[in-house]
Amino acid sequence: MLCQLRHSVRQDGSASQLEVANEESAVRVRPSPPLSRNCDGVCPLVRTLAVPIHLLARRGPRHPMKRLLSPLVALTAGSAVILGTHPALAHGTAAGGALGGLTHPLLGVDHLFMLMAVGTAASFISSQLLLWALGGAVIGAAAGVTGLTIASAEVIAALAISVVGGVILLAGRFAKTLNPNILTTISGAVVAAAISIHAMLHGMEAPKDTSTLLWWSGALISSALVCGGTYLMLRKLPMSVKKVAAVVFLAIGGLLAFGPLGLLAGGAGA
Repeated sequence: MLCQLRHSVRQDGSASQLEVANEESAVRVRPSPPLSRNCDGVCPLVRTLAVPIHLLARRGPRHPMKRLLSPLVALTAGSAVILGTHPALAHGTAAGGALGGLTHPLLGVDHLFMLMAVGTAASFISSQLLLWALGGAVIGAAAGVTGLTIASAEVIAALAISVVGGVILLAGRFAKTLNPNILTTISGAVVAAAISIHAMLHGMEAPKDTSTLLWWSGALISSALVCGGTYLMLRKLPMSVKKVAAVVFLAIGGLLAFGPLGLLAGGAGA
């Protein structure tokens, strides 16, 4: 009797173990669920595929320059339209007084872009470039007041904007291989030379009367505001933004220098 009881218990235990094993195997070989039905009760023809996370991680973020390519093209195209309709880079005698000096650097397209280019270069390379620009402005203004001039000064002043844009790009290229002090000195000398051309034109345009001092004070204030404002606005932005601005200055300088020549050639051909 006792043996029969043990035998029945063993059979019950093995049966329960067999049932558990069958349930586990059923869970393991459970087929994938069928395609879900939409609101109309129709199964979709294509199953939605989930992209693994590790494949998404390989792609990585888009390069900042690619994100800014469209704004760069739009800004350059807009500048081409505006500057293409600009008749010429003629500089005459400026209006006297503090207000005339204050507005003169802002109303001249080439002067305004030059100031913005200098502020961008200072934010990218070093704030010392602002002091270099001030020194170049003093030398150029003194040369212009004394009547010193150079041939094609207006075209050179426009190309100076492109030169400063090129300095920004080259500084980014050689930042890791060149000593920072040497890089700042070379960039500062180029910026000073570029701004001196514009300051020389200012000296030629400045009024020669009792309001001369007020005019120069206004021109200095507005120039400092544009340069300093551009520097403060861009210094905390990514380097890619400043490089995009440098490319824009390259294009604008060329358009200002050769755009009027293209218009003159077109008029002569007509």
